[in-house]
Amino acid sequence: MNSTLRTILTTAAIAALTLSACGGEATSDDGEERLFVSSTGTLPMLNPQFVTSPAVQQVGSSMLEPLVRITDEFEIVPWLAHDWEISDDGLEVTFHLEEGVQWHDGEPFTAEDVQFNFEEIMPLDSLGADFVDAIEEVQTPDDHTVILQMNEPYGALLESLSLQFLLPKHIYEGTEYLENQANSAPVGTGPLVFDEFIESDRVEVVGNENYWKEEVNVDRVIFPIMTDPNASDLAMLSGEIHQRGGIVATRVEDFEADPDIELTLRGNLPQQIVLMFNADAEELTDPAVRQLVYAAVDKEQVVETALPNTSEVPHGIFPESLDWARSQNVDFAEDFAYDVDGINEALDELGLTPGSDGYRFAMDVHYMSSLADAAAVAEVMQSSLAEVGIRVELVALETNVYTEKVYEQRDFDTAIQIATLSTDPSIGITRWYTCNPDRVAARNPSGVCDDAIDEAARSAILTAGQDDRGDHLAQLEEAASEAMITAPIVFVSQINAYNITTWEGHDFSSGLNGQDWTDLRPREE
Repeated sequence: MNSTLRTILTTAAIAALTLSACGGEATSDDGEERLFVSSTGTLPMLNPQFVTSPAVQQVGSSMLEPLVRITDEFEIVPWLAHDWEISDDGLEVTFHLEEGVQWHDGEPFTAEDVQFNFEEIMPLDSLGADFVDAIEEVQTPDDHTVILQMNEPYGALLESLSLQFLLPKHIYEGTEYLENQANSAPVGTGPLVFDEFIESDRVEVVGNENYWKEEVNVDRVIFPIMTDPNASDLAMLSGEIHQRGGIVATRVEDFEADPDIELTLRGNLPQQIVLMFNADAEELTDPAVRQLVYAAVDKEQVVETALPNTSEVPHGIFPESLDWARSQNVDFAEDFAYDVDGINEALDELGLTPGSDGYRFAMDVHYMSSLADAAAVAEVMQSSLAEVGIRVELVALETNVYTEKVYEQRDFDTAIQIATLSTDPSIGITRWYTCNPDRVAARNPSGVCDDAIDEAARSAILTAGQDDRGDHLAQLEEAASEAMITAPIVFVSQINAYNITTWEGHDFSSGLNGQDWTDLRPREE
């Protein structure tokens, strides 16, 4: 057993025998604490409003909540706002808030909190800043109504709000928001209440007895911090944890063979593994060469061997689940087919002939060493590009070093990135293609600013209706196909594993993006 996890479970077992109900926690009828363990990753803080990280969102979203949520099929679900109206021109949006909601410290949740978040907190979020720029005024006619007066429509309005976790005005007002201690000890409205955060070790939260939505049937949840994906998989297989998100694709058969474990693709927005080009690299300045390099990545081989059971070959920059945004004139599987003879012939015609060593040129591919799936894709890329005379050097980097070299310094030829599709194409996908002069991380690092792409992206976000937005996004997809500065190698569905021996309802069957903790309950014998 992992030593950190052994300490956690030992501590929890002692606590279950000795602690009485306190701090909002409850016990089962027999007095034994109902404990649930779910592994997580690196946690610089616990506030997902200020840190965009799967681990921070996993833990923080158990305590903090948005106005609306979204499903893994991109359906908007009411949450702290139970209803809303949007005017035909998209310039007035009215939210009706749930009544009787309390922050974890007992203070009431009101429209003033929501107004404070729109005006003070959301502008600090990389995904909220663009949204709030479209807001002219926030009105609060009563404690449970919020009206946004917009200066222009914002196409991904509700989708953006599903990513904005609300913070309590009475705790943040008048403070340095990013330095507030509540970022590591959140006070929210959610089903779980903060109890303890031991950095690099674990987070503990307890059930909220006063949760506004439904009864919470877990007394304590422990999130052990486990940064090694293989160690997390082994802990799940040995029964040390009850739930594991994002299991390593090559270990799927091991999980399927375990009678105590079930797997699901539900509960997460799809991801993409993208290939990014540095257009200033000597051999990659020509879009035609970049297109051939992309075609030379054997996507079928990635699906079959590197990421079996979890991935699919892309037909464009948008997946088929977002078909309303797709162009009928683009099909990456046909337009950039893995045709070794055809690619070799085209490279010859461009003057990139093989040298005495048999290679046309060499290039590097950077990826994060902590991401097993990225490494597997890089290895397929190295092998398949060798078939067309391109020598690939694999460069595995720690996350911070990768960010510095790829995004800040742009010291790379090509790079692989695993990224969520997010809640809307204008939020999660277009940022990999639009101009990025300030070299912001997790955005287009190519150095290319394409007017057609930028104009289509802006038109899409400033258009209210989905059909009209889809026309602009289709234009963006066509322009991105020509520019070839970034392109998906595969679309990926994350696999979640859950132990069925002692708990039920944690199968993500509701499809919500992220856990619904009110579904979780002890399994009846």
